[in-house]
Formats: sequence, structure tokens, C-alpha cells
Amino acid sequence: MKNLLKYLPACMLAIFAFAACDDEAEFPGSPGNPEIVSPQVPASAYFADSIPFSATVSDTKVPLSTLKAQLYYGEDKVSETTIRTKTDGTYQGKIYAPFLKNVPDGNATLKLVLQDIHFTSVEQTFTISLQRPQFEYITLITDSGDSIKLNHSGPNMYKGLTMEDTPKLLKGIIVAPKYGANGNELKFGWDNGSVKEQSESTITFISVANSPYEVSFNSLTYERSPFVVYILNGKEMNFVDGNFQIDIDLKKGDVITTQNIENIVSYWIDPDFFAVSENEDITFNAIDGKYRIIATEGELPYFRVQTLDASGNKATLKADGSGAVWIAGYGIAKPGMKTGQPGWTPGNMLCMAPVEPKKYRMTVVASEENGWGQIRTDWIGFKFFYQDDWGEEFTLSNYAEISGIIPSIITISNSGDYGLAEGKSLEAGKTYVITLDCTNGPTQASISIVGK
Repeated sequence: MKNLLKYLPACMLAIFAFAACDDEAEFPGSPGNPEIVSPQVPASAYFADSIPFSATVSDTKVPLSTLKAQLYYGEDKVSETTIRTKTDGTYQGKIYAPFLKNVPDGNATLKLVLQDIHFTSVEQTFTISLQRPQFEYITLITDSGDSIKLNHSGPNMYKGLTMEDTPKLLKGIIVAPKYGANGNELKFGWDNGSVKEQSESTITFISVANSPYEVSFNSLTYERSPFVVYILNGKEMNFVDGNFQIDIDLKKGDVITTQNIENIVSYWIDPDFFAVSENEDITFNAIDGKYRIIATEGELPYFRVQTLDASGNKATLKADGSGAVWIAGYGIAKPGMKTGQPGWTPGNMLCMAPVEPKKYRMTVVASEENGWGQIRTDWIGFKFFYQDDWGEEFTLSNYAEISGIIPSIITISNSGDYGLAEGKSLEAGKTYVITLDCTNGPTQASISIVGK
């Protein structure tokens, strides 16, 4: 036996030694005896309160570790706070009662959970009656910095009038003041397709009436008014990321009709996707297909159009030259240089209009950098892509033929970047037509840029 122990590894000897120890040894240690004494929890509170609580805690056997407060709405734990309890004594804290959509007045459950360093725990449960605060008023702060006061007009309902010069399309966030002794300020904004508490992205209001018009907000359902849905060709548009959009099948020559878009006369009309007839009808000017039309608001509103494939996804350029061509970079824009340069951001590229099968066009007017033209007079830096994302792109080798003001005024680098020739510029106010012909496929394309 002695010879065997001589050759056993040190780790095995350690195991033998551990087994020889007191059979009653426990890990992490003997259970303690945590106690919660004289807890103080309010019987009622308001949503959005920081609810105060206190308790005297002790453990006669081992040191304490933590006192946790946990708040439940029904079966869902909605809030938790932890206090470190190094010694016996009285501890105070606050736990936030979340203000949530469509949660009516009712009872919440507060649990106080005390734990010692040996993980022995004890808990006590309390019922708190929660009510939704009825603010005297809330404030709509517009994206231009104006404040519109919405007064309390009924349970959870607030209404107010806009100022005389308020536009029909109004964006802003809603701020509710602290309510009661333990309340917190609340903000309501737009998040992931709906109004959300504590978001600071602007909510959109749309009115068909001229200002001053009434604005309202329900702090229980988060419904707001006015919000008139845009309709295009008899179909309701979806409200996505702050704009109305619709995926729709269109044919060349289809008349575009709209409802509830009161400022349609101020829209910039993309001359490649649309044409305006003699009787001022707007007609579709690209080839038959499926498209996404986005009513993009802003200083210069317009219909942003993206070509879709049969599955409803953004189209990509195929090997036979069909599909879509996308433009990224700077010095080119829709609706204008001032607001519409795509940059190098995937998902934000400009879609060229398929004016004929496998032929793509973008008509631009030259202007200064902060102007409303679609191409910059003194500097450009953009290129063509097969998709609205990083991936396949056009390089100089893609072009079997170049013509027009290429390369005398506009140049193409080996990597496919478009720029201005040294000492050259585009004429302000002049129209230029960019045509990309992929009839022979994208690797044998023809590119033309001509002035009109």
C-alpha cells in the first residue's frame, strides 16, 4: 500500500485527503437564517413611480448578501432592484413601476427576497394597487422645437390645438411630467413601428385640415390623432420607419392616384419613374413590374421608388441584365443634393429606373452642393452596384462602351468610381441623362451620360 501511495499523483492524494475530512462538511456552508423584519411597502402607487420600500434584515448564523425587490404585473416580472446587505440593519430602496401600453389599473405584486452568503433565502410578498396617472396636461414637442400643450380631457385622454402655421404633417415626441411624490417624467416616441414609452424618435401626425387643428393622445392605448392613412391607387399605404410605403404592381402608363396626400402638388416628381400628362395626371413611366413606393416627407417630399423582385424583395441585377441597378456615394441624389445623397450606406442606395427591359436611367439636374439638383456641379464620387448592399459592383471592366461626356468631363476609375475630369465641372441648371444599357449583360454594359 505504501508503495502504491508513493506513485499516486498529487491530485489523487488530495482526493483521498478530502474524503478523510469530516463527513458532515457542506459546500458552500451550513444554511443560514435570514429574516425580514418590519418591511415597509406602500399599499398603492402610480405607474411610472419609483416605489419606495424598506426592511430591517438580519441573519443570526452567517453574513447576509443581498436584498432584492421584484415587481410583477400578473406572472411577468417587469422590474427588479438589488441592494447589497453587508451587515444586519435597515435598508431602503426604490423600484420602478413601468408605464406600459394597454395595462389597466390593477394589483401588482412586490416580492422582497433576502439572501445570505450561503444562498439561503427568504421572501415576503406584498400587493400594491397601481393606477395610471391622470396628468393635468402633457406636451407635444415638435421636431422644430415648438411646444403644444395637450390638456387632460377624460380618462387617459389629452387634447390640444396646434398653432396657426403648423404643417399638416407634424412630427414630435410627447412628454408627460412627473406625477405625485414618487413619479418620473415620461417620454413617448416612435420605435419599431409603433408609439413606445421612453423613445425619443418622433411620432408622426397627419391632418387633412389646415391649422389650427386638434391633436390628441391616449396614454393607455397610445392612439394619436390626427393620423390619416395615405392611399395610393385605392390601396392603403403602410406606415414604416416614419413614412408611408406600399408594394404594388404597376404597368407603364398607369395613372397614379392618391388620397389624403394634401401636399402632392409640392412633391418632386422623379422624371424617370413618373411622367406628368397634359392634364397634369401623374403616370408611371418605367417598365411593368413590382415596385415599392415610399412617400418620403421632408423639405422636398417625393415618391421614392425601388424595384422589387417577384418575391417582394429589393431586386438585384441578374446575369442577363434584368433586375435593378443601385447607386451609392456622394455628389448624386434624389430628390436633391441638399437632403438626398445616399452616401455609402447599404439600404440607402438610389434605384435607377428600368425604363426599358435591361436599360436603366437616371435624369439629373446639376446644382451646387446644397442645392436641389440631383448631381453636384463641382465634385462627384459615386458608383453602380448590383444590389442595395455591399457585394457585386460595376468596375471599369464592366463597360464595353462609354459615350457622351465620358471621359471628357466625367471619368470612371478602374474600380468603377465616377468623378470629374481635372479642371472640369457640370453646368448649373443643366439636365444630364445617365443611361446604363445591360442588354448584353452587366459585364458587357454600355454607359452614356449626355447633356440636354
